[in-house]
Amino acid sequence: MKIRDKDFLDYVGMEERNFLASMVNFRQEFDLFYNVDQIYREPLIRLTVSEDEAVVPQLYLFVHFHLYFSVSCILRSHLSEALSSARKAIDAALTAYVLILRPDQATAYINRDKYFQFIKGNVQNEIKADNSAYPLAPELLKIHDACSEFGSHADISSFFHRLESKAAPDNKTELLLHYFQFPRNPDEYRFYFLVVVQAFYLMFRIFKLFFDKNLKIVDPRWEGAIAQLGPTLDKRRQAAYERFSNLP
Repeated sequence: MKIRDKDFLDYVGMEERNFLASMVNFRQEFDLFYNVDQIYREPLIRLTVSEDEAVVPQLYLFVHFHLYFSVSCILRSHLSEALSSARKAIDAALTAYVLILRPDQATAYINRDKYFQFIKGNVQNEIKADNSAYPLAPELLKIHDACSEFGSHADISSFFHRLESKAAPDNKTELLLHYFQFPRNPDEYRFYFLVVVQAFYLMFRIFKLFFDKNLKIVDPRWEGAIAQLGPTLDKRRQAAYERFSNLP
């Protein structure tokens, strides 16, 4: 997109074209996203909690919103923004993890206690002190680090897949900055899509601890879908990574 030739309406139009092209190119991956979305939506049909228990469900809805927002960013070719969104969701999921295991901390969270403002670092420190603490957190912490590097700041890392060098007619090199950001290799693009979807699946596993205690009726089909999705996402993500990382 050359800004001298385009305006805002052109930009929005290109976003929509990117979205439709991604839906076609990543049809199978979109099916996996749809399945993750389905397991997120299922508890909302049957969950009833008191006002005193509402903090974790509120965090759950916040994470579910970011599932939609981050995937829509990826489909529109806004990779850094998708990772930034996933990072916020991971912070919310880690906060929920603490509150699920220690419900007495809900008041501290509501009162903006500094522990929760630095939730990622505090959870990391607690795992270092006791490696059995928060067993569902380590993979999410790794993804959080990647999101922080590539999606949360205006340093050079946030420009990955946004900069392009191009030979100019005068034998000089022209450096281009793209308004849309995505890997040129389709399998690498597919890999990031799957990383984001898998991250939200891992976040869901944290909230499931809450649902296991609070859902009066559990659908065995829902339980089966949850169990099947984990290995499927991991296998598909690794396969995409191997296809583009082994290229010369």
